Amino acid sequence: MNMSTPVIYTEKNNCQDCYRCIKQCPVKAIKVEENSASIVHSLCIYCGRCIQSCPVKAKKYREDLDKAQLLIDSGEKVVACLAPSWISDFPEYSPLQWFTLIKKLGFYAVSETAIAAEWITETSRKWLEKQPAGVYLSSCCPVVVNYICKYVPEFKNNLAPVFSPMLAHGYLMKQTYGNDIKTVFIGPCVAKKEEADAYDNTIDAVITFQELRKWIEEEKISINKTSDDLPDEFVIGKPKTGKLFPIDGGMLANIKKDVSATDVENMTFSGINNIREVLNEVQSWNVDHKIFLELLACEGGCIKGPGTYDKEGLASKRLKIISHFLNSGDGGVKYKELTGTGDAPETHFTRILPAITCVFNDEDIRNVLFSMGKYTEKEELNCSGCGYDNCREFAKAMLEGKAERAMCISYMRKVAQHKASVLLQKMPSGVVMVDENLHIIDCNKKFAEMMGKEAQLIFETNPGLSGADLKKLLSFHKYFSSVIETGEEMIERDIREDGNFFHLSVISIQKYKIICGIIENMREPEVQKRLMISRIRDVITQNMESVQRIAYLLGENASYTESMLHSILDSNNEEEETITK
Repeated sequence: MNMSTPVIYTEKNNCQDCYRCIKQCPVKAIKVEENSASIVHSLCIYCGRCIQSCPVKAKKYREDLDKAQLLIDSGEKVVACLAPSWISDFPEYSPLQWFTLIKKLGFYAVSETAIAAEWITETSRKWLEKQPAGVYLSSCCPVVVNYICKYVPEFKNNLAPVFSPMLAHGYLMKQTYGNDIKTVFIGPCVAKKEEADAYDNTIDAVITFQELRKWIEEEKISINKTSDDLPDEFVIGKPKTGKLFPIDGGMLANIKKDVSATDVENMTFSGINNIREVLNEVQSWNVDHKIFLELLACEGGCIKGPGTYDKEGLASKRLKIISHFLNSGDGGVKYKELTGTGDAPETHFTRILPAITCVFNDEDIRNVLFSMGKYTEKEELNCSGCGYDNCREFAKAMLEGKAERAMCISYMRKVAQHKASVLLQKMPSGVVMVDENLHIIDCNKKFAEMMGKEAQLIFETNPGLSGADLKKLLSFHKYFSSVIETGEEMIERDIREDGNFFHLSVISIQKYKIICGIIENMREPEVQKRLMISRIRDVITQNMESVQRIAYLLGENASYTESMLHSILDSNNEEEETITK
């Protein structure tokens, strides 16, 4: 497998710092640095939710389509191991059409992973029979296995110690054809790529349904309703109840047929957040019998995996799987039977190590919160704007080096407001910002002084005069109303009123919503000096432009005159030469 490229990665140039991937990641395996959110692979469970949630497609999974194509082009015998959820992504094909299409892509044979699902279910059932009372967990979903081994390793021994259906299928195909055969798994799961990397002696490449759809479009393959070029032994093994594995409850539909309800209680849960909640509850259970839990990371089952192409709703996809199972006739397909498989290979998931998580005391967390201006619980807004569930979790992420202070929206807003306030108060002119109703958002002390003693007194108790009505403070508020109504970028006016002489600049900050007014008292020496210098510069600039225009006209006129004189002289010389001859 191509292990040099991570299974999930970030295209840094596309990342927009929106933190949506952090919010969607159930284990927060994301690190923000240099304005980019990257995957922490030692913490990642490869659920693919970051890929599905990224609005700019900066999160991607490694594509192995070229690997699969290279295996076929090299002349190797390559078996397609097909996830049973194919019918929900490619419903436009009948089974005969579908297998014919797989053949035309160059595969030596095709087999549905549903037969391996039935195989590992039987092995799991036998293992369950030997266990004492307790809670036991399915190990079919690699994301769930990753989550349990990394984050709740106390349940590791509760996992059924068998290969996942994909690994068992690869093993089964190599047992059937020999170890020289190559296997390509095709399905909706991204975590399968990481799993195959670890067990490259069973599966040689993994491609998603998205990659397969891309391959089909590139090859421009057309399929008739019937096909005569499908060899009798091209399709290996005819699945039965294994076809239900892609939906939650699918494994239980296989396991219940041989297990009495009095021996084992069976339940199914999908979605990592639901699984986390269930496992938290399980620790407090006091059971005197066996309980088996089927756990799937994607809500609703594999039919909603991150590698699916068809984004149809959960109910529609589930209906397609069930209908395919209920109407599972041969449909013109001839299946090669598999016999004598024995028990599925065992595994105890020793390769997956627990995630190393740091424990911080309250003082460390408080110090981080204080650094962001959060001194009380009321100031801990828990808005999740940073992607974390609450401020304390964000503080822990900062201590772990996975997050930056700038990710906190409320903190950055305070910083921006503080900087704006400092600049506002330092400005020598009166400055006021108002909304579309001409209610003051903020102003500086200079503006309040210009408005009179009453405004100054109010400013002392309400700095910024927030909420005050500009119409009651300023007689020439009509200029503010004009900018709000017209959406102009800026207007400037000189205003004489009650012996005062003001220069007013009204600037649109947010069109039709927020504007800023700058008021200068023209009688103040500093203002007069600055305006005088500014206007002298304007006069100099205008004079220079006039001189340049005059020079241009004079030069053009001189050039024209010179040209006309030369033409007269040339004409005269020609006449003299003619007379001489």
